[in-house]
Amino acid sequence: MKVLVTRRMHPDAVDILQKAGFEVTYHNVNSPMDKTLLRKILPDHDAVLTCITDEINPEVLHAAADKLKVVSNMAAGLDNIDVALARMLGIKVFNTPNVVTDSTADLTITLAFALLRKMNTTRNFIAGGKWKGWDPEIFVGRTFSRLSWGIIGFGNIGKAVAKKLSGFEMEVWFCNPGINEPNPYAIEKGLDALLTEADIVSLHIPLNTATINFMDKGKINRMKPSSYLINTSRGKIVNSEDLTEALRNKKIAGAAMDVFDPEPVPAGHEILTFDNVILTPHIGTATLECRREMAMEAAANIINYFKNI
Repeated sequence: MKVLVTRRMHPDAVDILQKAGFEVTYHNVNSPMDKTLLRKILPDHDAVLTCITDEINPEVLHAAADKLKVVSNMAAGLDNIDVALARMLGIKVFNTPNVVTDSTADLTITLAFALLRKMNTTRNFIAGGKWKGWDPEIFVGRTFSRLSWGIIGFGNIGKAVAKKLSGFEMEVWFCNPGINEPNPYAIEKGLDALLTEADIVSLHIPLNTATINFMDKGKINRMKPSSYLINTSRGKIVNSEDLTEALRNKKIAGAAMDVFDPEPVPAGHEILTFDNVILTPHIGTATLECRREMAMEAAANIINYFKNI
């Protein structure tokens, strides 16, 4: 059996594939595999270990369908893969949702602290030589324990955020439409009430056709002018133009985004001009532990599939 690994990742993942008897074609480069090269060489492989930067579209799937049996995505999501077509072609698709929870939840809360305590502007203030001494009126932020946090999307990551917030004495709410599941760390609330009442709103929903531009002008404008929006899920869940307009018109107090649409953020984009916005370069899973576990789970998905057929 032949496996294509499309990008450099933790070597332990490649090692377990080889020890399991697979012949591995390893694109040992820290950049996405060229799309033309991917289409050319994938048809000679039984499985492919992909990253979110690999577009597994109809052209790629049809070209490889005669031999390809598995696409294992080293990511929590599957929005880079035409899953419906893969299923029609009899190609099994896997992702790695079980190992990204803690690191993404950690970053969500980190972004909230940094945003509410103005970490981006205070660092620049000091670096620019503007700090002249203690001042009771500069960089006044918010106290966590006095605020409410609303979680939209209550899967593994949303639940982990709620659990981690339990130590901060905050009022934590969640909205998970269609699922009535009591939780010891958060209180269920309707979407409209959550948007209009929460001081912090964080997004933890998957990207699909139903959630593109989920957070649009109507929903953003329902938030309080003193509230903050945090997105560590997928960039296209938030309508970037509507968010930019809301920040420009001070409809909300600020935003922290680990993901954006488009991604990467173009130089000169207006979102980069706001002092009350923190942007990080899609690093929700960027810990040593998580990146290794993601690669290992993606490799294990391939090994286990062929072991069990």
